[in-house]
Amino acid sequence: MNKVTPAFVRLAVDLAKQVFQVAGEDACGRVVYEERIKSRPAFSKLLAGLGAQVEVLLETGPGAQAWARQVQEAGAKVRILPAQRVAEHRSGAKNDRNDCLAILRAGRDEAIHGVPVKTVHALEMQAEHRVRTGYIRRQTSISNQVRGILLEHGIAIAKSNSALALWVTRIQQDTSFPIPEMLREIIADLWAEWEHLGQRRKRLDRQLEQIAQNDEVARRRMTIRGFGPIMTTALLAKQTQPERFPNARQFAAYFGLVPDQHSSGSTVRLGRMTRRGDGYIRSLAVTGAQSVLHRVRADATGADDKRLQRWCRQHGKKGAAIRLANRNLRIAWILMTTQAEYQPQ
Repeated sequence: MNKVTPAFVRLAVDLAKQVFQVAGEDACGRVVYEERIKSRPAFSKLLAGLGAQVEVLLETGPGAQAWARQVQEAGAKVRILPAQRVAEHRSGAKNDRNDCLAILRAGRDEAIHGVPVKTVHALEMQAEHRVRTGYIRRQTSISNQVRGILLEHGIAIAKSNSALALWVTRIQQDTSFPIPEMLREIIADLWAEWEHLGQRRKRLDRQLEQIAQNDEVARRRMTIRGFGPIMTTALLAKQTQPERFPNARQFAAYFGLVPDQHSSGSTVRLGRMTRRGDGYIRSLAVTGAQSVLHRVRADATGADDKRLQRWCRQHGKKGAAIRLANRNLRIAWILMTTQAEYQPQ
């Protein structure tokens, strides 16, 4: 069982930093090879010896993209499966062996689509987006901390960065405020960190904007109302393959912007938004849609604006934003498949 055999046509790998659990199955679906590899060089040697007839199955997680590119360089086929879908196929307790066998079973499920193997440039953009998100979260945490500290001393600040900046400036400049000197220094340090994070985030925004301006696909996507450089570069980093979706609705459903369904027989029940897929891109799409709705004039006469006004009357601002985000993603799929530009009329 633990002897290397050329009979397997599919090899599943449960990745870790130094230990790799592998299992191979033949064309009939029988597990014919299992081994626990305890070093990265030994695992690299195994991958280098695979032929073009072997398909390697990996699970999404740290290091999966790097190993997938190494498998491709070795000439073998590779698929990266979503971790949440692999977990549905696990049987028994969670350990490396059961996880590896679950990857094998998930690989036979034709309904599971693999995650694209990303280029180095796409991973670079992905890292910029993740670091930018971290900056925003830390800024939000600091601003909430400053508001909480000042509220304990009777100063209530509105939920806006401009209001917070105004109060912090007044506290720093006016020594008559009834705040202890040590607390004043703490607020000054927190606010300096907040401003430094804002400067680093703006630098990333400029880099992403430059990438969007230099990419033809991104420029065409930015013709959609609600799609800016951040949203378009996030889709570029995702490297979503439009040909795997039969229509635009399936593309929007991939990001969870469709109603959830709980139906049986002739009874069809549609619920709230599914929220499946990439939550980051979904949040960017909804935020962009909300900014569009905020700028719609009450006396607008265009067809798009009238549609948005009707959605706001029927479903409210939040419901209209979800519908516009869904529509924008559908338009983005059409632009990717037809190489056209969006024409609002």
